[in-house]
Amino acid sequence: MKQIFSNIDWTKLLSIVGTAAFLVLIFASPSAAQDFSGVHAFLDAIVKAITGPIGVAISALAVIAVGFSFMTGRMDWTFAVSIILGIAIVFGGGTFVKGLAAH
Repeated sequence: MKQIFSNIDWTKLLSIVGTAAFLVLIFASPSAAQDFSGVHAFLDAIVKAITGPIGVAISALAVIAVGFSFMTGRMDWTFAVSIILGIAIVFGGGTFVKGLAAH
């Protein structure tokens, strides 16, 4: 094993490796960061749909269902409370998350 390494010109080897490392550093270009704008736009559209006019219409239908339950005497308080809490969570969720992200 000693004979294999005894014939190597270490200065020449180090200069070649150093030159190669220098060229790699000089000609290397930074990698492009991943672009998640499409995913962000898709998820933002879903949030806007749920909290926008579609969500308002669905919430109104749920409140109307609670009203009909009251009217017919078949009101279940668990149903009414879950509807009200669900509406509060859907429309307050964005504000809650923005508050968490700000800190």
